[in-house]
Amino acid sequence: MSATEDQDLTDLQFFEIPHMRQLTTEQNTGAACVWCAEPLTPATGINLHAGIGWAPHSCPTCYPIRTAVVSTYRTLYLHWTSCEPCEAAVLVGDRLCAEATSGQTALLRARVAVDKGPPVCISCHHPITEAELEEGAFVPLAWMGYSSPHRGFVHTGPCLRNGSTL
Repeated sequence: MSATEDQDLTDLQFFEIPHMRQLTTEQNTGAACVWCAEPLTPATGINLHAGIGWAPHSCPTCYPIRTAVVSTYRTLYLHWTSCEPCEAAVLVGDRLCAEATSGQTALLRARVAVDKGPPVCISCHHPITEAELEEGAFVPLAWMGYSSPHRGFVHTGPCLRNGSTL
C-alpha cells in the first residue's frame, strides 16, 4: 500500500467511518460493511485499518464513493491553499479559478453520492445554499483541534475573513 493510500485510509477513519458505538457487532468486526451493513467475507471486505481491537471493513461498492469524498476534499483544499489567484479570491468572495471550480463540483458530487447533505459553514453555521454551491462561494477548511484534526467548509468572503474560526 502506498503512502497516499495509507493517508486515504487514515482520513477515512477520522472523517467517514461511523463511530464504533453506532455500528453493530458485525460492522465492528468486519463481518459487515460499516456503511451499508452488507455481509462480508474476508475475500470481499476491504480492511479500513482502524486499529487494534477494531476491524471495520467496507464492501467494494461503498469504498470508492467514501474514498471519493475524502480525496476530492483533500484535492480541493490543497489546491486553493497553494493557488495564488484562489487564495486572493476567497478573501473577497470572488470565484475561484477553473481548476478549483472543477474540484468544488467533484466534491459536491461525491457528497451527494453518499447522502451527506449540504455543507454547513463553520463560521456562520448556515448551510451553504444551492446558489452558493453553483457560484463556488465556499472552500474546504482544515484545522487541528485539541486531540484530532477537523475539516469543514466555510463561505468565501466575510465568513473566511472572520478570524474567530481560523
